[in-house]
Amino acid sequence: MRIACGADIVENKRISDAVSRSDRFLEKNFTPGEIKYCRSKKTLMNQSLAARFAAKEAVSKALGTGFCATVQPIHIEVINDEKGKPHILLNEQLKARFPDIMDISVSLSHCKEYSVAYAVITFKEEQDGSHILSYG
Repeated sequence: MRIACGADIVENKRISDAVSRSDRFLEKNFTPGEIKYCRSKKTLMNQSLAARFAAKEAVSKALGTGFCATVQPIHIEVINDEKGKPHILLNEQLKARFPDIMDISVSLSHCKEYSVAYAVITFKEEQDGSHILSYG
């Protein structure tokens, strides 16, 4: 097993400014479910969006790619279970590209000015001990 981690911090104002300029930012970076969830947070909407954006960036860093042509924020979804714990869902394209992922854990936090996220990904390894990542 191999473990990779990623972390990110976002200024909430940056997300708030992007949202106020155009709905395109939301559509390009967040799933409809994420948008609905964050809008339900009313005054904390932009903090919730920023925390999710930080989580997406943290996951992309743990994947070893960062955001790139084939790993975009919209491909990574943050959902919450019934107790509020965040979980990561990858779209089908990313699942196919990273079939060796066993688990993704994520932690989010935010305050008035900043949102942070930390992601830990557990990958399978081959019998010889080498990992079977495919970044190409």
